[in-house]
Amino acid sequence: MAPSPVGEGNRLRVVLPKRWAFALLLACPLAAAAADPVATVTLLEGPAALVRGVTRYALAEGVRLQPGDIIEVSDKGLAQIEFANGVALALSARTRMLAVSTSRGKSAAGDYYVMQGALKLSGVKQGASFRFVTPVFTLQPAEGAAVLVVGSGEGSVFVEGGEARLIEPPAKGVAPAPLRLKSGEFFTRKADRKGAVAPRPSQAFIGALPKVFLDPLPSRVARFKEREVQPRRVEDVSYAEVEAWLKAPPDIRRPLLARFQPRVSDPAFRSGLVANLRFHPEWDPILFPDKYKPKEPEADAAGAARSDPAPAKPAGKQ
Repeated sequence: MAPSPVGEGNRLRVVLPKRWAFALLLACPLAAAAADPVATVTLLEGPAALVRGVTRYALAEGVRLQPGDIIEVSDKGLAQIEFANGVALALSARTRMLAVSTSRGKSAAGDYYVMQGALKLSGVKQGASFRFVTPVFTLQPAEGAAVLVVGSGEGSVFVEGGEARLIEPPAKGVAPAPLRLKSGEFFTRKADRKGAVAPRPSQAFIGALPKVFLDPLPSRVARFKEREVQPRRVEDVSYAEVEAWLKAPPDIRRPLLARFQPRVSDPAFRSGLVANLRFHPEWDPILFPDKYKPKEPEADAAGAARSDPAPAKPAGKQ
């Protein structure tokens, strides 16, 4: 019997035989906060953290995402976010993701930066507008379902069904043409190398995926339609807790400067910034503002430069 084709239903089946365009959005992460948020955490297994503003919270089912939220899933955790129109996004263990912008109103959309981890996005319909930027590529699912894995300077994408648009970073200042990945295709890329497209995912890729990614993602959003849950506050973030974000690529980390600037008043946070200044030099004017003040002209010795010298007396006259 021939193997089942990729893309039937929502089950993962394998057929066998500018570089950061949303930097402006990141600079104003709360601009859309007035609208009703519709990106909701509907499933959580194991602990996960939410960094909102300069505060760390314990993530919980029913929490609605806001622009600027950072989600970090624990080593043995799993989180699922559901959007309008039945779109679901699962985040595996050790996933770290920044919500640059989230769905608003009835739209199914959002811009996200994925630092590391594995995601599965399913239920995407034509007209949706999702963008996942990673250190090695940018993925824009157009329809269907896709699985993304990023870590250790490399990344992979499997288009389970439908299609997706993928953009690699510019090479030597030249932006490569976007790739159109079709159902069943598998893309891999290591940093500083050109990516490759294969007609099917590797067995190693499939074997490393969380088991929940192999089945349809369950819908639980109805449970939270009329009930919003507030995350439990833990504490203000330490430098170590956001260090990876402060050392992210420039287009990601620089807009975060204003967000985390209030933490400079904490001696330990400031110490971390100073010790790692070479990784985020944009903090130098904040940490050492006196270095950047306009220099006042130095006073001339005894005012000599401000007055003309007395005329010399003619020789021979007393």
